[in-house]
Amino acid sequence: MEWSTRPARPDQPFGSWADDLAAAFVRLEPCRTTEEPFAGTICKVDAAPLQISLVSASGHTVQRLASHIASSTDDLCFVNLQLEGLGQTTQRGHEQISAPGDLALADTTQPFEIAHRHDFKLFCFAVPRRLLPDALLDRPRLGLSATATGRALSRTLSSYAELCLSGHQLANTSAMAGAHVAELIAHAPRILAEVSAERVHTPVLLSMMLDHIARHSGDPELGAAVLAAKFRCSERYVHRLFAATGRSVSEHVNEQRIALCTRALLDRNAAHKTIAEIAFAAGFRDISHFNRLFKRGNGLTPREFRRAAAH
Repeated sequence: MEWSTRPARPDQPFGSWADDLAAAFVRLEPCRTTEEPFAGTICKVDAAPLQISLVSASGHTVQRLASHIASSTDDLCFVNLQLEGLGQTTQRGHEQISAPGDLALADTTQPFEIAHRHDFKLFCFAVPRRLLPDALLDRPRLGLSATATGRALSRTLSSYAELCLSGHQLANTSAMAGAHVAELIAHAPRILAEVSAERVHTPVLLSMMLDHIARHSGDPELGAAVLAAKFRCSERYVHRLFAATGRSVSEHVNEQRIALCTRALLDRNAAHKTIAEIAFAAGFRDISHFNRLFKRGNGLTPREFRRAAAH
């Protein structure tokens, strides 16, 4: 089965995508994260006891809402194998960041959000919850890209998915592959050993940290210490990673915060907010420091910038 969406009307940014998602998976609510035109495709095959899909789409967020769950009898978990782009899955207050090669799990019987800021591609394994251990559902940690063993498991799962989606296999072959995939996913936590983040491939870890900054720049505590705690490495190692970008952690954080403030000052719906309110909401604590950074980046003070934008 295959679905493809490329909206033709600006007032329908996702076209039939919500219906396509419901037909391929469960009812989900798509939300925009970018003003870029949207396009998405889903290819799906039955590989009992699970279903395997290849999803390619422009950056966006999907939410599983309580209202969806109330009218659903689905009892599935989505185990997504990231192929391209960075993903963020949030459920029960637990966040999973997925770089290419990583798995992320979402239980369809409880609300969740899966966010992609940019174009992405992934394999989705829709697995009945009964086939997965409770320990895996609680707080999944499936960063396969961190170790050689994990990367081997990722390649194995990807190969099974490609085999099933190729369209040339017999029904019993798909069923056998599906059973193997379900068992590998169920045992993934045992296969993966806890490792220091400093053993993760450097470009992957840096990308994950930059993505975290982009998503959480409004946190006034965000800095090297927070990143070190989040990604289980030393502050010294965080600084070493960012040295390769030519800018410090604080410079990256401030760049995101200034961008947030710039958009807010251009937004007529935020005209009732004071400049200080906008700055503090973006994560700044010192208004004088914010004013200096804003003028350095935009050539005008925040007040001058807002006045010029209003004319």
